[in-house]
Amino acid sequence: MLGALLTACHGGAPADDEDAAGPTPRAQVQAVAVTTQALTQYRTFPATSTYPRKSTVTAPVAAYVTAVRVRLGDQVRAGQVLFALETKERRALGNEAQRIDPSLRGFGQVEVRAPAAGIVSVLNQQQAGDYVLEGAPLCTVAESSQLVFQLNLPYEYHGLAAGRPACTIVLPDSTRLSGTVQAPLASVSPGQSEVYLVRPTNPPRVIPENLLVQVRLTQAQRPRAQTLPAACVLADETMHNFWVMKLVNDSTAVKVPVTLGVQNPSEIEIKSPVFGPHDRILSVGNYGLADTAKVKLMR
Repeated sequence: MLGALLTACHGGAPADDEDAAGPTPRAQVQAVAVTTQALTQYRTFPATSTYPRKSTVTAPVAAYVTAVRVRLGDQVRAGQVLFALETKERRALGNEAQRIDPSLRGFGQVEVRAPAAGIVSVLNQQQAGDYVLEGAPLCTVAESSQLVFQLNLPYEYHGLAAGRPACTIVLPDSTRLSGTVQAPLASVSPGQSEVYLVRPTNPPRVIPENLLVQVRLTQAQRPRAQTLPAACVLADETMHNFWVMKLVNDSTAVKVPVTLGVQNPSEIEIKSPVFGPHDRILSVGNYGLADTAKVKLMR
């Protein structure tokens, strides 16, 4: 009877709470080591493409327009025929001029050519058959070699454009062009911004006028910065306090406050503390973790 009583008591004992609920779930994390590399911080500002030099193509003589060989927005090369004209004298004589004198072949026929390579930004004469006076505008060619981007730079950032620095021009399709910031114009926009012209270096194609782009200027550089991926750095709601989660072993991560330096969208300089080459900093699964959190390191 004693044995049966002991067996009954043992069988009725409550199970441990942790055994009943199972092991506490742990955040699955990944970790990286710090690296030392050159790091650059940029500021990006909007700019607009423009062609400051435009050539107006005019009729050299009073004549009838017999052919329009260009359309608005066409890219033209220097010397390309844009219009064909016929003078009143030619129209009156017709083919009789050549019969009268063979040397008059082509008399009264005028070809109007593009003065420079560029884009037809204005087309005044769009159809054949019209009569135009001498000096009448036929079209306007924006010279592609003179392409610049107008940058309105807030005055507090004027130091970024000092000394004609190199910059990067980012087009809406993510194409990147190298360029140089020119000296500021003698004017300030209504928003108290200085106006600069940014000249691209060898653009690969003709860029339309009034295209909105982004100009990236260098704000700070560090030749040897202790860096971490941006995903490693966490911040509070005020964006004044920053920290990372550092592994002390494969299952525990602790909160380490950090001071930031140069930053770009993918990398951030950690000015302090100085981490060792074997320190592991959480890059995935770190958001919302408390200090001394239990984690599961994913290889």
